[in-house]
Amino acid sequence: MLLNKDKVITMMSDAVFKSVLQDRSCEDYLVDIIEGITKINKDYIKRNLVFKNSELTKEEIEEKGKVTDLLIELQGNIINLEMNKYYYEGLFNKNDRYVTKLKEGMITKKEKFVKEKKVIQINFNNFDMFDERVIIKFKMMDPERHLIRSEYMKVTDTEIYYINLKRVRQKYYNKDKLTKLEKELLIMTTDNKEELRKISRGCREMESVAKKISKLSKEEEMQGIYLKEEQEAFIRDQIRAYAMADGHAEGKAEGKKEGIKEGKNQGIIESKKEIAVNMLNKKMDIKTISDITGLSIDEIEKLK
Repeated sequence: MLLNKDKVITMMSDAVFKSVLQDRSCEDYLVDIIEGITKINKDYIKRNLVFKNSELTKEEIEEKGKVTDLLIELQGNIINLEMNKYYYEGLFNKNDRYVTKLKEGMITKKEKFVKEKKVIQINFNNFDMFDERVIIKFKMMDPERHLIRSEYMKVTDTEIYYINLKRVRQKYYNKDKLTKLEKELLIMTTDNKEELRKISRGCREMESVAKKISKLSKEEEMQGIYLKEEQEAFIRDQIRAYAMADGHAEGKAEGKKEGIKEGKNQGIIESKKEIAVNMLNKKMDIKTISDITGLSIDEIEKLK
């Protein structure tokens, strides 16, 4: 058991997030979240909700770490739900590129124009961004008077929502009164069993989610996926830190782009080696270390 008896794996874990939201017992919770954020009619969502991606639920996962994108179709319109536990440079660009790919997928070879469909992306972010609001909606329009240039754009324009989970948690700590939606968002962030029960108590939709989270947290396979997610996030952070520090130092010394590039590459290599040493000290399997860091088994053997 990787977790102590008082802890659960939060929905900020990609695997738990997607397993919970695709579980039939948690469907009303998912509908509540989508309705609360997008203002799409709840009955309409329930009648038309179809999962488009082929991701398996937790019970059907056959290989560790199997995580795909969470896509929902509502009468041809696509909703993409993303959990962003950590912020890193380029995150929003990556999400925007994915929206573009979804939009391009709505064009067929026989059509000259995109069908009248909309892509909605909902980003659940565990970090502060932009301002104090919990929900921020972005779409294409005139920034001065909020004009939309045609009915076609009104129907098909992409909508992107940023949900500030950290802000919800701050409100909870400050003992501010939370709306039902804010409580449903808060439950995504808790890693404490007692707090999970307290937040969900008396709400059927949230109680189903709390039960599912608790069940997933007990399973060794999900714990393995969670551990891998945390290790990979740690490695990414370390690599970025090394790359930026070494890259900037090299850039200042040389004053050339090539120097920056060389410094970053060297920083990445040194970071991977240091991380591999730390993992060796924790008696982790060499094959696992190789898979996570990208170093060869021979390279890792030399670090012993």
